[in-house]
Amino acid sequence: MSRHAPDGSLELQWVFGYNGHTARNNVKVNSAGHLVYYVAGVGVVHDIGQKKQAFYTGHNDDITSLTMSADGKLVATGQMGKDAYITVWDSFTCQPVSVIHDGHSHAVTSLAFSSDGSMLASVGGPDRKQELMVWLWEKGRRMARKVAYNGKVEEVEWEPGSTTKLVTCGKRHVRFWKLRGNVLQSTSGVFGSEGTADQVSVTHMADGRVITGSDSGHLYVWVNAKLDSVIRDIHPGGVLVTEVYPNGLLTGGRDGSISMFDNDFNKVATVPEAPSLVYDVAGPIHSLAVFNDMVIAGTEKNEIWTVRAQDNGGFSAACIVQGHGLGEVWGLATHPAKPVAATASDDFTVRLWDLEEHRPLTTATMDVEARSVAFSPDGQHLAVGLTKGIFIILDAEHLEEQFRVSDRKEVRHDLKYSPSGEFLAVASNDNFVSAIVSGLDEAIVSESSIPSVGWSTWTGALGPQVAGLWHKYADVSDINAADANFYYNVIVTGDDFGLVKLFRFPCPKRGAKSRSFVGHSAHVTNIRWTNDSEYVVSVGGADHAVFLWRFRPSRNASPRMDFVRLPSTVEGESDDDVLDTEDELEGIPELTIDLEEELAGSTRSSGRRSRRRMDDVTPGVDVATDSTFAKRRNATDVNEKVNVAPIHALSMSHVFGFRAHECRNNAHWLKDGRVVYHVAAVGIVCDPQTLRQEHYLHHTDDILCLAVHPGGELVASGQIGREATVHVWDAIDHRILSLLQGGHTRGVSAVDFSSDGERLASLGLDDYHTLVVWNWRKGYKLANARGHSDKIFGLKFSPSNSHRLMTFGVKHVKVWNHVGGGLTHRQVSLGRKLKQETALCCAVGGGAGSDEWWVVGLSSGTVIVVRDLKVERVVKAHKAPVYAILETNENIWTAGQGGYVCKWDREFNKCLKVFPVSDHFLAETAAVAFTSAQPGLRSLSAAPGTNSPILVATQHAELLLMDEEGQLNIIVQGHGKGEVWGLDTHPRLMEAVTVGDDNTLRRWGLEDHLALGSVNLRKAARCVHFHPTAMFVALGYLDGGVSLYLYPSLKKHGGAQHRTEGISEVKFSPDGRFLAVGSHECLVDLYVVDTDGDTVSKEGSGLRRVGVCRGASSWITQLTWHKDSRLLQANTGAGEQLFFEAPHGNRQLIPDATSCFLDWSFPLTCVLDKTVEGVWARSMDLTDINAIATANALPLVVTASDDGGLVRLFRYPCQGGFKKHRQYTGHSAHVTNVKWTFDDSTIVTTGGADTSVIVWHVRKVEFAEEKQDEEDGEEATKRLPALAFSDLPEEEITMMDLEAAGLEDSAVLTPSATGQDSVKEPVGRKGGPTRATRTAKGIKRHLERLRSIPTLTGDDKTVFYCNDCVVGKLELEGDEVTGQSIGYKEHETHITTMAISKTEPVMVATAQLSLESEEGAACDTEAALIHVWRPLDGANVGVLRGGSEGVITSLSFSPSGRFLASLADGSVVHIFNWIKGAHVASTELKVGMATSVMHSGEATLAVLTPRAVLFLDLVGNSLVTTRGQAPPDLLPDGSAFSGIGVSFSGRVYVGTSDGSVVEWTGRIATRYVSPPDDPPTLAPIRLAIAAGQGVVFTACRLDSVVVVRCYTTDTPKLTFFSDSLIEAPTEDWTPTSARLGAEMLIIGARMKQPFIVLDLKSGKFTTIEYG
Repeated sequence: MSRHAPDGSLELQWVFGYNGHTARNNVKVNSAGHLVYYVAGVGVVHDIGQKKQAFYTGHNDDITSLTMSADGKLVATGQMGKDAYITVWDSFTCQPVSVIHDGHSHAVTSLAFSSDGSMLASVGGPDRKQELMVWLWEKGRRMARKVAYNGKVEEVEWEPGSTTKLVTCGKRHVRFWKLRGNVLQSTSGVFGSEGTADQVSVTHMADGRVITGSDSGHLYVWVNAKLDSVIRDIHPGGVLVTEVYPNGLLTGGRDGSISMFDNDFNKVATVPEAPSLVYDVAGPIHSLAVFNDMVIAGTEKNEIWTVRAQDNGGFSAACIVQGHGLGEVWGLATHPAKPVAATASDDFTVRLWDLEEHRPLTTATMDVEARSVAFSPDGQHLAVGLTKGIFIILDAEHLEEQFRVSDRKEVRHDLKYSPSGEFLAVASNDNFVSAIVSGLDEAIVSESSIPSVGWSTWTGALGPQVAGLWHKYADVSDINAADANFYYNVIVTGDDFGLVKLFRFPCPKRGAKSRSFVGHSAHVTNIRWTNDSEYVVSVGGADHAVFLWRFRPSRNASPRMDFVRLPSTVEGESDDDVLDTEDELEGIPELTIDLEEELAGSTRSSGRRSRRRMDDVTPGVDVATDSTFAKRRNATDVNEKVNVAPIHALSMSHVFGFRAHECRNNAHWLKDGRVVYHVAAVGIVCDPQTLRQEHYLHHTDDILCLAVHPGGELVASGQIGREATVHVWDAIDHRILSLLQGGHTRGVSAVDFSSDGERLASLGLDDYHTLVVWNWRKGYKLANARGHSDKIFGLKFSPSNSHRLMTFGVKHVKVWNHVGGGLTHRQVSLGRKLKQETALCCAVGGGAGSDEWWVVGLSSGTVIVVRDLKVERVVKAHKAPVYAILETNENIWTAGQGGYVCKWDREFNKCLKVFPVSDHFLAETAAVAFTSAQPGLRSLSAAPGTNSPILVATQHAELLLMDEEGQLNIIVQGHGKGEVWGLDTHPRLMEAVTVGDDNTLRRWGLEDHLALGSVNLRKAARCVHFHPTAMFVALGYLDGGVSLYLYPSLKKHGGAQHRTEGISEVKFSPDGRFLAVGSHECLVDLYVVDTDGDTVSKEGSGLRRVGVCRGASSWITQLTWHKDSRLLQANTGAGEQLFFEAPHGNRQLIPDATSCFLDWSFPLTCVLDKTVEGVWARSMDLTDINAIATANALPLVVTASDDGGLVRLFRYPCQGGFKKHRQYTGHSAHVTNVKWTFDDSTIVTTGGADTSVIVWHVRKVEFAEEKQDEEDGEEATKRLPALAFSDLPEEEITMMDLEAAGLEDSAVLTPSATGQDSVKEPVGRKGGPTRATRTAKGIKRHLERLRSIPTLTGDDKTVFYCNDCVVGKLELEGDEVTGQSIGYKEHETHITTMAISKTEPVMVATAQLSLESEEGAACDTEAALIHVWRPLDGANVGVLRGGSEGVITSLSFSPSGRFLASLADGSVVHIFNWIKGAHVASTELKVGMATSVMHSGEATLAVLTPRAVLFLDLVGNSLVTTRGQAPPDLLPDGSAFSGIGVSFSGRVYVGTSDGSVVEWTGRIATRYVSPPDDPPTLAPIRLAIAAGQGVVFTACRLDSVVVVRCYTTDTPKLTFFSDSLIEAPTEDWTPTSARLGAEMLIIGARMKQPFIVLDLKSGKFTTIEYG
């Protein structure tokens, strides 16, 4: 018997029931008059007139809330569960419009559309911490969120006509909300003398009055957030729902009645308690809706009624929807001859349902709960099992009781009539089955004989016939019910996971495949086929629903059978998980080694790979505290002045290699004829003719995937690691255009652009392989969804529909559609055999819409053509897995593991030509050959506008160009899988050699950047070294062998093997006579080298061992010879520095004082030498530096570091503590080795797991003064390297740095300024809040730190300044104050900073401290907020919140005024689009403390710290940080930065602690001017700076005077122009801010202190007292 899924399927036809008992306000009417409600996990659209239902099934758990848009078209539903998402769907098509994730947890309890339908409000979460969220639902973007109340929130509603005002109500509260920017602010409703009460419903009258209904039965009328009046005793027990109708208000109560009021709240009429078909009364009213003259009411007892007014003044009511009430539904039976079903429930009822007319027939009420039902074979009787051990027999038509038996104590959970009707078997929970009517013969039946029994029905879930229903780890209670259909040979089950499943029957093999159908949210308790075998009825336990499904058989349905017998082959099977070998292996393709490794690659952990040099052979060694390493790491500096960074720097020149393992489709042509690919953390753009490379260097870990924009100039690349980001960058100038963060963890495995280039899709390496669709230009997620539980290998957008894409991987192919803020998918039906395969690649052919078809390559070499989610054709294209498919204008190309490229016609009907990839087809000009015969092919790309040449990538890290005739030319070669450790450079030529775990030795040309040759070694090598004559190279292997290869022919010359563990280092002596070989056996072997190759011994040829160096306690890490070739230094894995004498290996004891003066040969490679102890930081361990190399002539040493894959450059010698240096990224894994070329012009490094070989150019740092005075800052910046990262490492700021900058603790407001004090908010006499200032935590102790920051408007006529929690406003006429008032007064706590925009419309931004929460909030404190307001009238236009920070110390508007930047808690930078109220980007700086932020461009920020100037560029939704670069001799020693200003042209001016000014152009400090102090200023001072057009002003306190200096910037050099002095207004007055107007300069100090105005024309000072 097959385990495959059945051919048929189920389709939901009707749902009996409605969820009225757990929710309210959940029945709506769309514009066509159709009812919209929900039950279980299904949204139902019910056409009353036509008696039809349509269903929305996009939820996977109970729906808990529903709302409808004002136009009556769109419905929003929210669900419960850990991922309590919201869907917006069309009530006419039942198709999703938007899916909103990443919002609430637990459940979405209330939803509301704004009047215009653009906004959606939601309330959800646990009852004690429910959150209110506002969504721009079409984009799936959350605008704001806030804890709504510390208690249950019942309902949310928008104010009519508003998109900013809302009301929520709930336990003892009503709150009035206003959306300001991205912040929700609330005002609590003032109950006054009435006292608080639980409010359970809310609505708005047409005139704006808010009506709430209370559980005490009163109506509350609210005006301006205050209780206006109370209408008492409307409904006994509570007003549960309120609804506005054209003439007034409707209310529904717990008493089951509906009251009608006019607009003045006079009661017009009362609809009495409606009669129920089942209950004495209809029950409490939970929902009301109005459509024309009809009122629709939903009740707590799960019924929906329609009420209409009659001409006689009365009302008529009709029950439209009926369902079971409280309790679970377990009993289900179908009539043997009619389309009728019977159900029994814990609500004490037994009900009959007409399955043809879709209506309830009869209901009988029991005296106890009913749990089971069964029809007699003739359909005349209905047996009902009850609790308390009772069962009864009812008349099947009228449900009148005819017989009752009560002989048990436990519930009767199942009943079954015999086929003849003579017997009735009744099962109870006390382990008895009773036979009624006559005795039931007892017989012992063995399990082996069960298959031979002819069963009339099969409703059990146990037995050999249905073993396949259970998966291997299933619990015995997982399946609640089953029923077999003998006509179609299928069986349906209902389980505890809310699923209805369809299996083949019989299904004796465990783990049989099934088809699953969703709808029920709780456990499916029972399921039955109807009498005609065409329909299935299922009942849900806690969801009380009865579902009717239609069975859709396939054309291959089996013929009718009277009963089912199992094949005899099953009889001998045991309960073990037996596999049918032939059936299990049928159709499963061979699992090749490459495919197996690739599948295993999905479990690779995030982040960098292991740092240990040889994990498999290296024992763990503890480093002793008194070891040489401990001494080097703990060394201290004697003279700090020598601790300066080197004056030389590195720049990446060329990268050898290509990332082929774990990747595919990652090499592409660009529009300009260049190719783009990646290796390590470098994106490479290469000219295939000249091999000239350009590099993208902003990734921080391995790049795993790459795609090219349809325009052919932009590239998207995704990386691995904890920071699994996607970068979109320009291939022309390598600028990063967007940095997409927060979408993935572990890594990004695939990316693709949509056909219009506006969207980007990415796949993650997390457990769910998350799929994310981005608006990459703006940098935010449009939608995300779980991709698949099995690995996904790639994705592809449809060329005709930018909302559709395909993902493919292990045993699945899915087609996704982007709808609003969500993604929906349908799986391609692969059929039985193809479903076992793995899809590895795809392409798209045909036209748009229905003419579009997909070509998918599989692991068996088969290619399938998919159209309309079905496999149309199957083509055997290759014998091995197909890894790449390329679609061009004329052809389709395929390539795979076998090393062949196949060219097909456009319809994929015929293979036109096959191109082998082998040495035979290499062009005559090719300098190198393939490293293996016919390697596997991983990627194909066609040159723009033509089929030729095709760019082909192999799995052995080769990139080829293939022309129309199949001629091949290799343009890129690199090491394959494994790690690369061995590296050395030629002693006289610009060449290098490397060895790796891919068993190859390779030659590289460092001038022409060519691969010069390679040879296969047959085993992995880990080290290599040139003989001084360059006649040959020595290689050390992982198996303990060593060999010599002639150079440059790379022919083996000789070798030897004395060790069984890996060789870690080989080193020729300077005179070439000896070869030292260090191994993991803790020994160094010394060999005499025979350059003629005549030495032949039993141990090898070309080498003769003459000595062994012993005494090491761990493996040998590095070796260095003395220049006389007699002394050898060795470093070990235990942190030891040892010395040995050649030729016999005698150990020598040499102290540090002597060793540092020894004349070691260059390059020095021992990391523990005394002269290089400055490369070790105290936080490092011994494995953090893998290699070092000193230059031959330059005073430099370079290190290969494990720390972040860094290459570091130090001065040499560098003795003492950890020295300043320059550092470079590019390698993604640990850097394993580093070497200088013979002329010190170049450095070569190797990456371990990234397999790359990087060539670095060595240059001297020169900061030439840029003559760009006539250019503005933006243009100057564009001419600089795009976001060139500084090579100086970040340094954390300490309090000593603040003091050095003149920013002592009392002058800087930091997060530590907020203590633990708190002051409660004053409360008015009537219980409402007063307008008193709300106090920030601990601010009383720190008021002196706050600044006034006086700021001028552009016309010099108005000054705004900070004054506690208000903004003061001064009117100026010249330097005279003509008026004083409050400019803005809506802050609730103290203001910390202020900024004013420079362009129209002028806006002011002010920030306030975090404050205590109001009573009822779920958190203790709220974050600092920013208010944006108009200076003309003080009107608020938005409130912004970044994160949870408590203090905002700096604000800045962009030049256009569109963006607003903030610096919070001294380290967090946020950017807002304040016009839209949107949070755009944020980043946390890693410098410890920043003091100011200012815009130097529209999307560029300058951030000041005491030790550095950082530049932040906005790319997408991310901020990329660059450290400003300054020549070492430009700034005086010990100077710190203390003030910043930006000119109109975007140039940045920074003050230093000695009073100097530094100008920054772009990212480089270009000019510097010292103050004209005589004598010079000794104590650190604080500068306040203001920059204008051609001038810079500084202000500082010197002794008792304030000095204002002016410098001109339009001259070739920064020049002092003039200074002005004024007596300081008070003894402790220190300038903290300077703001420049048109003709005035205003200088501020701390809050409550005077500020100074300087008239720039007259030079007159005016002191203005604080007011």
